[in-house]
Amino acid sequence: MAGVGFAPSPRHPIPFLRSPKEPESKGDPTTMNVALKEWAAIIRVLEQGRQVVLLRKGGIAEVEGRFEPTYREFLLYPTFEHQDIRLIASEVRPFVRQTEAERKPGIVRISSLAKVENVAQVHSLEEFERLGVEHVFTDAYIEQRLNYKPDLPLYVLLLRVSTLPHPVEIVETPAYAGCRSWVILDEDIPTEGASPVLTDQEFQRRAGLLLPR
Repeated sequence: MAGVGFAPSPRHPIPFLRSPKEPESKGDPTTMNVALKEWAAIIRVLEQGRQVVLLRKGGIAEVEGRFEPTYREFLLYPTFEHQDIRLIASEVRPFVRQTEAERKPGIVRISSLAKVENVAQVHSLEEFERLGVEHVFTDAYIEQRLNYKPDLPLYVLLLRVSTLPHPVEIVETPAYAGCRSWVILDEDIPTEGASPVLTDQEFQRRAGLLLPR
């Protein structure tokens, strides 16, 4: 798959290593089994169209603790570990309590998917702010991510998010646990009929300088 350039420095392309259909899924274009883990509250924010980016540095269970933007399309897998109400804007903090209240022990509820439209690398809060994207993260959260393994860049993923027509509940297995970004699910999740949460115009407005030109 063709690389997606870093923004705002397109001279350094990121090669996506594979599509979500190879080799993990069975090739059915209406299903998906690759998922990216994210706080449940932030997934709720994405599904409501309040922001169009995710930040990634890497988890301790990943190779060399480094995030790799491996997949262009993926499901969004809600997590609750390390979810911190203090690190997101006050107007979306109720989502933390809501998602916690809706949580079913041992069950993961998949309700949306995302497609990466662009990727940026940033090394400071100022670089991130220059991208001009709308988001709900506090400065403290962004600086926390930047300061974790400061020799590594912070990836900013520009996402086009769609909601599934029918959320799917799956059993949480030990293989899905741990501080890792990517999860390969044991089952394929139907994605036919997924609907974008934002119109093209709304998406472009929220994307700032990350919008591919």
